[in-house]
Amino acid sequence: MKRAKHKPLVFGGFVAIGLCAFAPGASAQEQGTPGQTAPKAQSPTPGMPFDNTQGRQEHNNVRASAKWQRFDYACENNAKVVVYLHDGSAKVYYQDRLYLMRQTPAADGTRYSDGKLVWWSKGDTGFLQEDDTSVGEGQRIAKNCDRVSSPGAPGSYRAVTGTLTYLVRMALPAQAVVQVQLLDLTRGETAAAPGALVAEEKFPLGQRSVPVTFSLKLDPAKIDPKHTYGVSARISLLGEAKFASREPVQVLTQGNPTKVDLVLLPAGKP
Repeated sequence: MKRAKHKPLVFGGFVAIGLCAFAPGASAQEQGTPGQTAPKAQSPTPGMPFDNTQGRQEHNNVRASAKWQRFDYACENNAKVVVYLHDGSAKVYYQDRLYLMRQTPAADGTRYSDGKLVWWSKGDTGFLQEDDTSVGEGQRIAKNCDRVSSPGAPGSYRAVTGTLTYLVRMALPAQAVVQVQLLDLTRGETAAAPGALVAEEKFPLGQRSVPVTFSLKLDPAKIDPKHTYGVSARISLLGEAKFASREPVQVLTQGNPTKVDLVLLPAGKP
């Protein structure tokens, strides 16, 4: 079969050759075709709006995360327990470990257990112990825990607790007076008055033996998270100091504990 020969068209001495010019790598849509427009970007999922600025879908059907209530506790021997509660469940943090617990029946207070450990709370106090019913009551792991709420939050500090002891073999009479003070060290000016008085507890020694426990109840509104606070103590007899703390021990704010053990020295000694 013979191929048809195409004769070039001649206009005024110029030859027109029928070639289509395309830019390298360009598609027909990019070059444009008369009577057609480039297609719009399509959403990856039909029916969902397309986000040209972030390249992702926008939707409002994300379920809100559960709201857990946080409670911080300061326990004996400077131990700390953090408890999150939500809808009958508890997440208990102790010594960098997490225990997931469910609420269980309790004759008094609130009880959570994972079958091995129990977190038991009542009011602003609580304790962590082994869940061993075979021996009646399991061994307590974190004892005498007092709630302090979230550390650093305004209005979260409710009490400072601890013990007093002295290392001299000396029995004090029952009329000796124990005095414990919480001082705002940020407002202190002199060595004689290292801080402004915030709270105080004073009681006769009575039949108590060392270590003597104390609990300073606080007005949360008086505690400024930006300030530094310290506890000092003394034991007096007939108005004369017999034992006293050498300097205030920092508590509460700036990451300091709410529970301290103070060792008192004979009064007058450095």
